[in-house]
Amino acid sequence: MIPKDAARLWEELRHRDPDEKVEWIRQLAQTPTPESIEILLDVLKQESWFLRDQASRALAALGEGVVDPLIELLGSGLWYTRTAAAAALGSMGLPVSAGPLTELLRDSNRTVRDAGRDALVALSRSEMGRHAVALAFRELPERAQQFALEGLAARDAGIAEQVVAVLRDPGFREPAVPRARAVNEDGFLWDDVVGESGGPRTA
Repeated sequence: MIPKDAARLWEELRHRDPDEKVEWIRQLAQTPTPESIEILLDVLKQESWFLRDQASRALAALGEGVVDPLIELLGSGLWYTRTAAAAALGSMGLPVSAGPLTELLRDSNRTVRDAGRDALVALSRSEMGRHAVALAFRELPERAQQFALEGLAARDAGIAEQVVAVLRDPGFREPAVPRARAVNEDGFLWDDVVGESGGPRTA
């Protein structure tokens, strides 16, 4: 989809009532095509919270086919896009998103960090998701891991206890199938979380 077409659609939507906007997004998700998915992903970059929320819900219902682009949007320069993408990934509950969502906990924007915590709590409600979250947390330095666990506990103490139980399980190990590491070649940069060197990520 070319940018000017997207701009025209946003302009049209701006003058429509909320019900029409919801119906428009619902129709895009109902018959997903590469073009309609691209539009829904582009909605997450718009300033309207209402449209972002609706698109996030619609994308979450599409499943694995949109996981990679949503994970990519976690690195967006727009804080509200990172937040919307995290919400969609949390609703989907797929274990592959545990690492990228954990990385959001070091974001300089509090709203983004909160969205990351909420998504990790949602992900941890399933056994596979909880295992993936524990794996992501296990890779963190001790102080960063404690920071991450405290963030979960602030939202759902029971979920945090379950993740801790997995971490302390003597039989806890990597899955048999190699998983993609959601870090760069230098590893996580958690200095801003644990109070050492390095500046925080900008919003």
